[in-house]
Amino acid sequence: MRIKTSAEVGDFLEANWSRVHAPNKAVFGRAGLFLALGEGVPSGFKSKDSHGIELAEETILGDDLISVVRAALNFRNGATLDENGYKQAFRLYFEYGCHRLKQIWDEYNGDQTMFTDALIKLARSGPEPTVGDDSSSTPPLAVVEHAVRVKLLADIEPWTINAAGGNCLTVISGKPGSGKSQLALDLLAQISRQGVRFLFFDLKGELEDDPSNPQQTETRNNFFQLTGAKYIRLISEGLPINPLFRGKTEAENAQIATEVASLVGAFAPQLGANQERAIRDSFESLERPDFQGLATELKQRGEEGVSLAILEKISKFNLFARADKAQPIERWLSTSQVIDFKPLGNDNETKTLAVAFILNCIMRQLNRALAVKDGIQPLQMILFVDEAHLLLPKEGKSGLLGSLARQGRSWGFPVWLASQDADAFLTKGANATDFAELAECGIHFSPQTLTEAEQKRVLGQSLHKQLQKGEAVLRLSGGKLHTGSARQLWRDKGALAEDN
Repeated sequence: MRIKTSAEVGDFLEANWSRVHAPNKAVFGRAGLFLALGEGVPSGFKSKDSHGIELAEETILGDDLISVVRAALNFRNGATLDENGYKQAFRLYFEYGCHRLKQIWDEYNGDQTMFTDALIKLARSGPEPTVGDDSSSTPPLAVVEHAVRVKLLADIEPWTINAAGGNCLTVISGKPGSGKSQLALDLLAQISRQGVRFLFFDLKGELEDDPSNPQQTETRNNFFQLTGAKYIRLISEGLPINPLFRGKTEAENAQIATEVASLVGAFAPQLGANQERAIRDSFESLERPDFQGLATELKQRGEEGVSLAILEKISKFNLFARADKAQPIERWLSTSQVIDFKPLGNDNETKTLAVAFILNCIMRQLNRALAVKDGIQPLQMILFVDEAHLLLPKEGKSGLLGSLARQGRSWGFPVWLASQDADAFLTKGANATDFAELAECGIHFSPQTLTEAEQKRVLGQSLHKQLQKGEAVLRLSGGKLHTGSARQLWRDKGALAEDN
């Protein structure tokens, strides 16, 4: 069997096989193939072309590994592949694996020693590393450097979400049953098909497993099949990360402790200055902070008020892993994630505080600027908050989402927000942000709920057209308003523009 690589993969193998002292191009590509077999191929990955070099299966694998790879591909695909299916799967995994090799090569600027060291660490077997392990064993997050385009309305040209100069901030609003959630899920399916990961904070349980609702079950199954995302239902399952961490110096640790206390104060407004100080001092005293240790330290210091109650609740619910069991956040974010907060019921305080800690951890630990290339801002992961109105009233005090909306794009972490009310995107007080005005893209299903003055603020002008069911009004920065039928997962199934 022979395969033809893409031009990009062929050029990469041609240029670099000798630099890493591989016997030939095919054996260098073998490393990529086995990397892909270990990690899996994202559902949205597609080979760009077939204009590269031609390689034989036996040259890539040798005689001893062909049966092993065939078995691995059968396992990955959940079925015994026929010859044509095996060839397609082999090429797909080879292409993605070499794509990953190129990502790692570029990450270390072509340093052969660091590149080889990174591959060796990726090949380590055994359990997930804990925080106590060498954090350098965690590979950098994969970066998408090509243009990512999504269809928003059926009759409007796709929008490039990561064009240079934009912020990719997206807001979606609509009353229950208007189509807002179906659009949100379809957009996530579209970006997944283009290799972009997402972190979806599902605050109302849109993707819960509900056997009593066949339509919802079908939507859920389609979504996870299309995106390959992992699903975590809180309380019954905890998150494998610990968003609390010490700074590298005493001064940095004091700053982080202040941020932690301020976050609790922002999302639990009944907290007083003395209680915030107690949280800050307790955090600073911990060698390896986590919520369990922080709650214990507060209790030992004689705290009995709301500060202890809030943090003790997060600890007792096991929402986050202990410091000695947690995996690095980069490893957790290497695949798309859906966090279902519905089991927390009406406890919006705990919901929003958990979201805030995760977002703050991403801001603090993964704030590496990614350079624009060929007019495209690289992407790592979309951060999507559903029912965002639960966070936004508190955002004015903490400035968390506002900071992410303005800076996250340059780190490859743009923000998308959904809410029932279009006027909910304006926060008040210190650090106030008008997210509807700041957003590069706004899609609104229920503009009739706005006054004329609110329409001018949110939409840029008054809307005099009556929308039909399933229709929305679209506002893109610098452009006019568009109205029409919005994308829906149940109907469009994340199909890309070129697939239609």
